[in-house]
Amino acid sequence: MSDALVSAIGLGVEISGRRIIDGVSLSAMGGQTVAVVGPNGAGKTTLLRALAGLLPCDGELKVGGQDPRVIDAATSALNRAYCAQKPVSAWDYRVSDLGEIIGDPSGFATWLDKLRLGDLSGRRLSGLSGGEQKAAHLAMSFAALAEPFGGVLLLDEPASALDLGRQDAVREAIASFAQSGAACVVATHDLSFAKRCDLVVVISEGRLIAAGEPASTLTAAVISEVWGASASSGR
Repeated sequence: MSDALVSAIGLGVEISGRRIIDGVSLSAMGGQTVAVVGPNGAGKTTLLRALAGLLPCDGELKVGGQDPRVIDAATSALNRAYCAQKPVSAWDYRVSDLGEIIGDPSGFATWLDKLRLGDLSGRRLSGLSGGEQKAAHLAMSFAALAEPFGGVLLLDEPASALDLGRQDAVREAIASFAQSGAACVVATHDLSFAKRCDLVVVISEGRLIAAGEPASTLTAAVISEVWGASASSGR
């Protein structure tokens, strides 16, 4: 996994004495989209936050060739963008302010248009719906990687709370970033989306259940084991 843009070996996260992630390994090369799937409480969000360098963890970890646990946030942000499942801002910014924060107002405005938020750029975040706030932060994450090649995109449930049009736009953006040479790691409940990704990592109760191409990981047996016998492979 030495050439991978994301490389995690035996990753573990402990919070308040509880082992949330236990020995999970995954990798993502430039040009690949990797879906991280699992039931509620599986540890998907914790895993992505660890990959982003936002949580202490043990094991081997490299993102964009560097260990995010030991470099400063500004350096990490040069080639890594992360968007939380429910992003929040400490201040009630105007939407357009998010472009100033990442230093690329023009690129951010372009992404606002792609996600159908261009006409809301003058509004404050508090005046947006939950889905609109999510889309604004996603636009910020996409614009933060002005050059996708060699970059890493970490997205936690990017399509949640979005309307169908914005969901499609986000999926297209992820595919475009991967095609441009970025490594995209996406935590998602959407198994139909996961089946279109290059690789799938299945976790449950913080442990790795399966990893590989969708055909070998999202089998009826794995879905039954992880989500229950009544789970549908098409969901």
